Amino acid sequence: MSKRMSVDKEKEPVPPRDFHRPEPNFHQAHIPMALPDPMSLLGFTDRWLALGVVTRERVEALGREFESSSDKNPEHYRYAAFRDYLAAHRPLQPAVAEALYLLGEAGPDRGMGGAMTRDIACLPECPSVVRDRALGSGERSLVAAVRQAVLIAELACGLTEELFDRCLTAANGAVHRALVARPELTRWQLERIAEAGANRAVRNLAAVRLRGWR
Repeated sequence: MSKRMSVDKEKEPVPPRDFHRPEPNFHQAHIPMALPDPMSLLGFTDRWLALGVVTRERVEALGREFESSSDKNPEHYRYAAFRDYLAAHRPLQPAVAEALYLLGEAGPDRGMGGAMTRDIACLPECPSVVRDRALGSGERSLVAAVRQAVLIAELACGLTEELFDRCLTAANGAVHRALVARPELTRWQLERIAEAGANRAVRNLAAVRLRGWR
């Protein structure tokens, strides 16, 4: 008897499946997602904290801004933090300027890192060791920017024949605008700028000054 009951139990019909009722999906169970670490999210490193360029609180605030913004370029947030630090700490001490230059040089984004190194190397207070490093970097845009900054800084201190020749040879619009504004330019120097200025605006400025000599 028990054997028959066992067989009958094994043959019990399986109830039809209700295809309108969804199967439980344990993989879709609600699991709270942890927010990403803003340091990693935005590409900050401990070096940024050690130098005081940002604080944990600032990074967290930038992380919230990143999450709510359509701008999903982490380097934009790092560069904004860097620029804010510069604005609040100028003029930089030589050691700080060098450390910030190296921070930009080691950055994961070449464009943003290049902007940081350029900003530091072109500061009037930039130490010569940093400026020499920039000039020897082989980065054409960085080298050009530093050479321009050096010439403009020299012009601000006065004009010599040797400096005039170097500035004119540079064929740089920003340098020539600073050059043509020097009050001690001679007529001959103005004539050279009017002829060989880097752009029409510079040449016109020289021509206007020349008319004052007549």
